[in-house]
Amino acid sequence: MADERGSVRDTDARRTAPWTEWFPWLRLFRTFLVALDPFKLLIAAFGIVATALGWWLISFIFWNSWTEHNDANYAPKPDATPEQAAKVERQKLEDRNRYKMMEELAGPGGRLRAMPWFEDRGPNPYYLAKRVVGGNEAERIWAREKFTHSTLPTLVEPLRKFLTPIIGLFDARGNFWSRLYLFLILLWFLIVWAFAGGVITRMAVLQLAGKEGGGLRESIRFVVGRYLSYLSSPLVPLGIVLAIVIGCILFGLFHLIPIVGDVLVDGIFWWIPIAAGFVMALLLVGLVGYPLMYTTLSTEGSDTFDALSRSYNYVYESPWSYLWYSLVAIVYGVVVILFVVFMTSLMVYLGKWGVAQTPGADSFNRNPDYLFVYSPMSFGWRQLMLEGTPIAIDDAGAWTNPPAAEQYMNEFRSYNHIGAGMVAFWVTVIFLLMLGFTYSYFWTASSMIYLLMRRKVDETEMDEVYIEDEQPEEPLAPPKMSPTPAGTTQMVESPSLRVTTPPSAMAEPPATPAPSTPPATAELPAPSSGDTAPSAGMPDGAAKPSSESPGESASGNP
Repeated sequence: MADERGSVRDTDARRTAPWTEWFPWLRLFRTFLVALDPFKLLIAAFGIVATALGWWLISFIFWNSWTEHNDANYAPKPDATPEQAAKVERQKLEDRNRYKMMEELAGPGGRLRAMPWFEDRGPNPYYLAKRVVGGNEAERIWAREKFTHSTLPTLVEPLRKFLTPIIGLFDARGNFWSRLYLFLILLWFLIVWAFAGGVITRMAVLQLAGKEGGGLRESIRFVVGRYLSYLSSPLVPLGIVLAIVIGCILFGLFHLIPIVGDVLVDGIFWWIPIAAGFVMALLLVGLVGYPLMYTTLSTEGSDTFDALSRSYNYVYESPWSYLWYSLVAIVYGVVVILFVVFMTSLMVYLGKWGVAQTPGADSFNRNPDYLFVYSPMSFGWRQLMLEGTPIAIDDAGAWTNPPAAEQYMNEFRSYNHIGAGMVAFWVTVIFLLMLGFTYSYFWTASSMIYLLMRRKVDETEMDEVYIEDEQPEEPLAPPKMSPTPAGTTQMVESPSLRVTTPPSAMAEPPATPAPSTPPATAELPAPSSGDTAPSAGMPDGAAKPSSESPGESASGNP
């Protein structure tokens, strides 16, 4: 019935809204309300926090194990040859660049170590609009640069965080330990989002296809049953790339042989590394369709092979359609995400502003500004909440008036810190839900893009979604017969016909009347003169109990 309702709904949509048939990308505008589902926001917030905690722990371990770079340790020996001195200088430069790369990723405040409420996501939309509309030329240039380099990448943050460690794996500055660090970062990301992304896409696919269900509990059960497929889908291409790299390393062992390696191995068989590079390029470029892997599993209920084949097939068979749908989703996402960030920021700000209007708040030094000293830094929230106070901060997060700010903070009591910390907890929860919308929208838009790509490439209707059949539970015990109420007649089956044994053949007379139904073909003998008519309630032809002794009955008086 659900399939029939979905088909009827889709048919009606074609009749009443032909624009979505002529321009299928218009369906992407449905993703905003679907992504606002509170359960999706909760799952996304869980994934954000779990990812950040795991990345922080991995970065902390690797960074503290990393030896700090010191140029003084690379001084060449006095008797070193020019070739040896050049080698030392080259090693110093490589180690310095590698240390700098690790500091940017895993060091304090690094991109992969910062907690989500401290990450740089650009200024608050309020400040962007303020400087674009009312600022001078320099402020407008600043706003455009911040929006391009900080705010815009946030719209594809899930894909960016997936591709960042992959790109780092192929960075020429890396070595074994830095690549091991990036691989663990990538693995933890996939472990978390194989679950969180799977749940969000399953809920989104059912809602976008117009199917019943799609609740949180049902989606979690669906993903848990296929978790290994969700986890292994993006890992399989990376595993193939690793196998190809190992093959290239084996080729390089022959390359180490002088003369033979140059002439025979490199000169004749160098086409082998070129072919290996071509395969790796196809696999890595195709990972831009990584979100389609999760949506395939959530839509088709299939396995890892199907998720891989569909994602790569859709990207390479119809790349322009995929790029167009992705571009529309990003442009539309710019609008809706900025709107959500603006509304959420305004909500928190107006709440603080309303409390600050309490009569006597300034006289008793109880203005609620101090409650936001620990609020999130990301998206310029702390800057917005502390604007116009002695502890106001600039775009870089530093106090605009350090002496006044230090005096203000020195007047804090223990209960002020406790209250500010508890308020920061609630504000951070709201912030995570707001940030969770970015991830929820990303996976919801990916679900719609998958349905559109499947319709274009495979010519499959958008309402065709795999739904598990729920098997009815078998009762533990047979059902009990309900007692017959008093005054009612209980219907029973009529007894089957059976042949009545003549009294003459019985050793003793029957104690109860014979069966009510006489034999169909038996003919009873006529009663003797001493017999009376049958008693009331006895059916005709029934054997009447005799008052004679058994001996007389046996002598021939039936």
